[in-house]
Amino acid sequence: MKVLFITFFVCLFCTEALSQGIIQGKVNDNQSIGISYANVLLRNPADSVLVKGAISDESGNYVFQEVPKGEYFVETFFVGFSKSYSPVFTFLGTETLGLETITLNEEAQNLEEVTVVATKPLFEMEMGKMVVNVANSVTSAGFSVIDLLERSPGVMVNRQNNSMSLAGKNGVVILMNGKRFRMPVEAAFQMLAGLNSSDVEKIEIMTVPPANYDADGDAGFINVVMKRNNGMIGTNGSVTVGQGYGSGYQGNLSFNLNHQGPKFSWFALVTPSVVNQVGIWESQRSNNDGFQDISINTVSDDRESTRKAINYQAGFDYSIGKNTILSALVSGYENRWNQVAPSLTEANYSISPDTLVNMILTEENYWSHMMGNINIQHTFQNGQVLSADLDYLTYKNSNPTSYTTTFFDESDNVIDAEEFRISKDTPIDMWVGSVNHSMKIGKSVKVDSGIKGTFSELSNTVVFEEQIGSEWIVNPTYSSDGILTEDILAAYSTAAIVFNDKTSLNAGLRYENTKTNLTSLSGEELVNRHYGDLFPTVQLARKMGENSQTTFSYGRRITRPTFNQMAPWVIFSDRYTLFAGNTNILPTYTNNLKVDYSFKSLIVSAQYSHDKNAIAAFQPTLDEETNTTFLKTENIDQIQTISIMFAFPIQLTPWWEMQNNLTANLQRANSVLNDEAYEVDQKSVQVITTNTFTLPKKYTVELVGYYNSPTINGYFLWLSRGFVNLGIKKDFEKAGVLRLSCNDIFETTQLRWDSFEGTNIGFSGRYKFDKRVFMATYTFKFGNNKVKGTRSRSVGSQDEQRRVSN
Repeated sequence: MKVLFITFFVCLFCTEALSQGIIQGKVNDNQSIGISYANVLLRNPADSVLVKGAISDESGNYVFQEVPKGEYFVETFFVGFSKSYSPVFTFLGTETLGLETITLNEEAQNLEEVTVVATKPLFEMEMGKMVVNVANSVTSAGFSVIDLLERSPGVMVNRQNNSMSLAGKNGVVILMNGKRFRMPVEAAFQMLAGLNSSDVEKIEIMTVPPANYDADGDAGFINVVMKRNNGMIGTNGSVTVGQGYGSGYQGNLSFNLNHQGPKFSWFALVTPSVVNQVGIWESQRSNNDGFQDISINTVSDDRESTRKAINYQAGFDYSIGKNTILSALVSGYENRWNQVAPSLTEANYSISPDTLVNMILTEENYWSHMMGNINIQHTFQNGQVLSADLDYLTYKNSNPTSYTTTFFDESDNVIDAEEFRISKDTPIDMWVGSVNHSMKIGKSVKVDSGIKGTFSELSNTVVFEEQIGSEWIVNPTYSSDGILTEDILAAYSTAAIVFNDKTSLNAGLRYENTKTNLTSLSGEELVNRHYGDLFPTVQLARKMGENSQTTFSYGRRITRPTFNQMAPWVIFSDRYTLFAGNTNILPTYTNNLKVDYSFKSLIVSAQYSHDKNAIAAFQPTLDEETNTTFLKTENIDQIQTISIMFAFPIQLTPWWEMQNNLTANLQRANSVLNDEAYEVDQKSVQVITTNTFTLPKKYTVELVGYYNSPTINGYFLWLSRGFVNLGIKKDFEKAGVLRLSCNDIFETTQLRWDSFEGTNIGFSGRYKFDKRVFMATYTFKFGNNKVKGTRSRSVGSQDEQRRVSN
């Protein structure tokens, strides 16, 4: 491993030999701030013929490579600025020549308003990804990013439990500007729900990500790309207030500030929210112990819960020199969830015939998190970029539960009572360091390389206590303790090659070495794994004509179990059914093959994936001695999935647009669970239709219909589900945007499940989180709307935070 890393670093920095014949420089405005995406043209002074063209990067730097000997001058221009011409200079063709900084002056008269006519379709295919061109959709303005994802092809949004799936898989990773969200899944979901789509340029959906991304996540990545504005100095911000009611009050607030200065920029964001819900849980279990049929039926129709959360971020960028930027970031959240859930269970078996059990569960689940990051990025004179990150993350989770249980006979007489409680405390600490390097070789090859180290430690203590008389006595049955350490070392390199204007290739290789160790406090070794794997990716794109393109992709990925799935824990949903952790869960390995085809606005995708040791949540196993069902995360031996997706818009009238997305899946699962081997095939379909009505006086009405047929989840099926949402938007322009919505109009959104026919354990039920929700949201922006947003950059730990969720 040490030799590998030393060799990697030598190859990383020994690139000077490739830097001959280079002309470089920088484009600034009159405030000495680099102008992003300025056009820079290298011309021949004799006849002004264009020799080479370039676009300035985020810092205003530009590079011309492989320039032959000769005399030249540079022409530079950007929208809103006057053109600039450099003096004529002589270039020897063998050196790296740095030109003086070019300063562009703002034009004396600026247009107050520029109308841009969209030329791109709403959906299009690019190398290895589907792109939703949000900025080119007038009707998307004012909606949230969650609304956009909800009507994107292959994406399933579950507003009830703040989750998403992609192409029938749950391992979705959310990115912003190519970088991981700095918060767990639920908090990221709420952040996207409060993020206005008017700030979004496009959404990229990648089911086969390239090798420069972590190999974790079997479903793929969803990347939200924010708009980039010009480099003017000033301060701006926005306030979004949401008030609503479903089965209880729901409210949220988002407040952010962004300041852009000549050398120092900063931003701050805070998002508090409150959600009250009344849910319904029903479950049925049946089995035969070899002597008799057993049934356990539970109803819990008044599960009151409250979630109070606050998320925050603050950071700065400081330009040390014209080519070096130092950044720091602090982010975190506090999430407090409480629930009181009474349940009534009817147990029918010979030991206690027709017994009724009344149980009241009181649960508290508190999460707190803080992350600190420091980042430095340097752009060399030859155009290479080197960046480094160091992160520290800490999580604390406290999850105490208490249970009061009363047993009745068939005549409703009390025959027994018990009280017990379970405490769970889980602190998690991580250190993450990474170094990334980017360079161009000639005009058509770009190489990205990097290394990364992740070092995690988790301690988990679960104490189960029963009340006997006036004392609480520890019961070792469900008590446990353990310390988990995990080290992941990774290195990658990718090459993007443009062969010609029709064919391009992106190929890469990533290596990850993982060492996982779980021991009890007494020193007993529970898990000891050490493995290294290669993860190749290949993407080949070919333009078939002016309006069509085909892309072939292959990728190998891994999904490691989350720390929450591995850590031992116990929560009872009724006296005979409990949720538990699984220390023996294995990682999933996935191979993906995909073909994409696009013709104008029509998009067709076909994908085959094979998952080995697929991770499936809530799998039932039975302890016959206590007649208790454990719902654990288990490994499914293998799952094969064939997925076909169609996306096509229909413009019915000038004011009525319909976007239709259809995804069909065929899945086959093979595994052994509860001492029985089973093989199941399941066909499923997902249909999303979005009707947008653009009305006079800045009114927009949107009607969304969603349906998903049954899908496999290991030992059982998630049954069909669907919803209809209605939203109305009024744009008051400078006064803000008001949205009124009703989600789940017909109250059909719920999770329902049922085991396959003929299994040893019959397992079915439903969980409804909330009623229909009415919501009013108002967004107001203030300050200088020309200030550019916070610099897009990574933190080294963003790929790790998916493995911790609250």
